Amino acid sequence: MSRSPLTRAIQHLEEELGGPLLYRERSLTQLTELGRLMLPHLEAAYLAAQTATAQAAAFRRRDAAPLRLGLSTTISARALTPVLHELEDRIKEFELTLVEGITDELFAKMLDGELDAAVAVEPEKLPDRINRWPLFQDRYVVLCRTGHRFSNFGEIPASALAEECVLVRTDGRSDFEDLLGRLYPAANITAQMRHRGGTEDHILHMASAGLGVAISAALQPVASGLVAVPLAEPDAVRRIIVAAVAGRPHSAGLATFLKLMRARDWKHWAQGQHDTANQTRASNTPAIDD
Repeated sequence: MSRSPLTRAIQHLEEELGGPLLYRERSLTQLTELGRLMLPHLEAAYLAAQTATAQAAAFRRRDAAPLRLGLSTTISARALTPVLHELEDRIKEFELTLVEGITDELFAKMLDGELDAAVAVEPEKLPDRINRWPLFQDRYVVLCRTGHRFSNFGEIPASALAEECVLVRTDGRSDFEDLLGRLYPAANITAQMRHRGGTEDHILHMASAGLGVAISAALQPVASGLVAVPLAEPDAVRRIIVAAVAGRPHSAGLATFLKLMRARDWKHWAQGQHDTANQTRASNTPAIDD
């Protein structure tokens, strides 16, 4: 920049800040007290402007392909493993941020622009601006210790829960607690909920310790020493969906993720998971004497 435009730019800045920034002494020009005070702020502003310019250029070039994905707290991330692996192979500079939460919280974050998509338990009613695509169904089960009386059941009627301490989550806001909220009144059961855990991992360890039984889902991981037995109730089924906000443009990461999720053979995957779970259950179930 030549001297005259530089001088005018400094003068405009001094007018805006309300005082001289430089002592002008020919070759010995120095910062004034105000200039020294403003220097770190102006340097920070300059750096921020450079960073914003670089990020905008990277966005235009699509150097990074971010995906901010929500996952219901009661759905295992292992269901996403093959799709995430394929995304990593297909998209250069793929960047994943995975956030857990209950379905309503995930949808709120999507609408607020904090998440791009979510894999969630389908609620009774979806927000108007949410598009959803069904993936698979997952049957609710009861987790109990190997050797517990339930471990010999083919199915567990809701009425049998009346005699058991059922472990629940501390905040009580998962779809597992929602299911209990429907089953107990229908079966005229008084809940026995003495123990609570903050996470799914807590619940598994508490059940393994014999503190009670827990509601889970057939496609959820089962800890060693536990058995998953289906609930007998006909409506004890949840539907898993992938959702995104309607009408918003899709980034490369989001578009590819939705395409892969919708194209995947979830029925075959779910059947494989059920077969593995049944084999595990059979190996863990003690023999019954005649």
